Amino acid sequence: MNNHFQERERNIDMTRRILTPCRAAGSPQLVRFLTVLACSLVLMGCKDEQEKKKALAEAAEARTSLAKVMADLTRAKSEIADLKEELEAAKETHNELQEQAEPLVGERDFAMAAAEKAQEKINNLTAQLNEQAQSVATLQKDIKELEMVIENQERTIAEQQVTIEELQKIIEQQGAAEEQPEDVEPPEPEQP
Repeated sequence: MNNHFQERERNIDMTRRILTPCRAAGSPQLVRFLTVLACSLVLMGCKDEQEKKKALAEAAEARTSLAKVMADLTRAKSEIADLKEELEAAKETHNELQEQAEPLVGERDFAMAAAEKAQEKINNLTAQLNEQAQSVATLQKDIKELEMVIENQERTIAEQQVTIEELQKIIEQQGAAEEQPEDVEPPEPEQP
């Protein structure tokens, strides 16, 4: 009996080894054929009726498992097909977006170049403005200095004008004194 059990285990093990690569291969006809072959091998190794029933039950169970595997395989293939369709749709969308983005990228590059030029011009104008502000400050300083010189000149002129007026009065007085009649005798010098 122990020999019988070992032989049956070998048959089941052989069935598993046969079915595993077949499931991976995914051919339904090949899997069915190999399942029937494996069940036949198991049944051939059975001596009594109880072992046959057990082997048939295991074969039925294997068929059920195989049906589930096949259903899973079909569902997986369907999901793969759906995913491929989604991938294609995503690729098409990506390509469309890429085509739409290319002009925008060009516009962006142009705008960036224009912005860089504008920034450079702003920097130049700012530098010029700073130079002009310094020039204005220097000119304002020069103007204040000139205004002080003008004020000093005006004071000097005013002082000179006063002096000129005084000199003119003196000249006028001297001229008036010279024009006075000569009958007035000059005072005699005092004698010592």
